[in-house]
Amino acid sequence: MRLAVLNGSPRGPGSNTDALLEAFLGGLHENSRHTHELFHLVAHAQRPRAVQAFADADAALLAFPLYVDSMPAPVAEFVELLRPLCGRPSNPRLLFLVQSGFPEACHSRPVERWAEKLSRRLGSPYVGTIVKGGVEGIRSQPGWMTKPMLDAMRALGRRFGDTGELDGAALTRLAKPERLGLWGRFLFRSFASKLAHAFWNWQLKKNGALAERDARPYAPSQPAA
Repeated sequence: MRLAVLNGSPRGPGSNTDALLEAFLGGLHENSRHTHELFHLVAHAQRPRAVQAFADADAALLAFPLYVDSMPAPVAEFVELLRPLCGRPSNPRLLFLVQSGFPEACHSRPVERWAEKLSRRLGSPYVGTIVKGGVEGIRSQPGWMTKPMLDAMRALGRRFGDTGELDGAALTRLAKPERLGLWGRFLFRSFASKLAHAFWNWQLKKNGALAERDARPYAPSQPAA
């Protein structure tokens, strides 16, 4: 099987999405019959080759994080480049990886429905969507914290390599929690949200944007007095 792997993270190499893909591909290559090409869609120069690899592949994996509950721009731009392939009989089978910093899988479900719809429009057989929340920061976490998540991704890759399918029960387990329960919401509001604010304020400061953190560029302008 020739697999085209398309990483739509704006962070490019070294992203959290890359970490999940490394585990998935590690499982895939436990069966040596398979090959893959990996592209980072944030690099404009890679996109023409990525489109050709998509067209030539037996299967394609489109992976990306959610940015404010939506797909990032490199993914939307790449999908538009696939328009000439719509309805082509030999389009590859399609699977997706949607990850987010939100702990709840429900944030990713609308994008999961979009992924299935995209597959239909392209005429590509839809394999499924891997959904995983709570991914932000896994590159900086100790191994014991990320091992269960990465082991699950590796098992999914192994299953896909062996059968060409994704394990539905494993997808459900990996996606949990679908929604936080009462106790989970209490803990998040009490502790995790404060840590999240501190993390994002640090990111804003690092990029010289802290003073603009409350900006509302799309708010209706006030009429002149």
